[in-house]
Amino acid sequence: MSQNIYDSIGFFESYSKYPRMEKGLAGASEWPLLETMLPSSLVSKTVLDLGCGDGWFSRWALDQGAKAVCAMDVSQNMLSRARALSPPDRYPAITFRQVDMETLEGQDGGLDPEANDVAFSGLALHYLVNLEAALRQVFRSLRPGGLFVFSVEHPIFTAPQRPGFQKSGAVQDWPLSSYFAEGEREVDWLGTPVRKQHRTISSYLKTLRTVGFEVVVVDEWGLNMGVEVRDLFGLRTL
Repeated sequence: MSQNIYDSIGFFESYSKYPRMEKGLAGASEWPLLETMLPSSLVSKTVLDLGCGDGWFSRWALDQGAKAVCAMDVSQNMLSRARALSPPDRYPAITFRQVDMETLEGQDGGLDPEANDVAFSGLALHYLVNLEAALRQVFRSLRPGGLFVFSVEHPIFTAPQRPGFQKSGAVQDWPLSSYFAEGEREVDWLGTPVRKQHRTISSYLKTLRTVGFEVVVVDEWGLNMGVEVRDLFGLRTL
């Protein structure tokens, strides 16, 4: 099962103060680049939102004309917040489900085959141990020609065994180590031990191709000369 840190009351209260929780879409700095990878129109499309958090992408998709959105998250706290922010009278076509992305395969009521036109996941897949199994299920859930857009924490940040910035004068450096040693990393975030899975960029690409995706776009978004960087992917089924 995925580590469910967001259902820890103390962690959730601290995380709720983050800009992307307080501001939603406007607080996700990487969003403008991610948006360029999505279809120019979502009108009448069926959308899957994996690791939906408080539902900001699901609401945006409906506002863009999507026919229906299935929003999944492992955290009951996140889903409760998402439902509160997505009143049924305004967002009747969002279905929220508590689902562990680590065990999508074989789960009751899992991803139906060829049910979605677009799948989206924001900063969630780097927590999964069995990434390939999850990606197979996403691929299976997309109709031919469907699109999968996702972001992950950049491997330069997940690589170090002991991550952290080092300041040299007015410059902050991020020492990179253990890049090719893939596997689990544990970091302290908001006073909580958090487990992430480090993978190289080439490993992500190989896994995507293995399950059947055609990689259309790979981009890297950065802020303040690399202080914050994410990998961004746009993919489609054949």
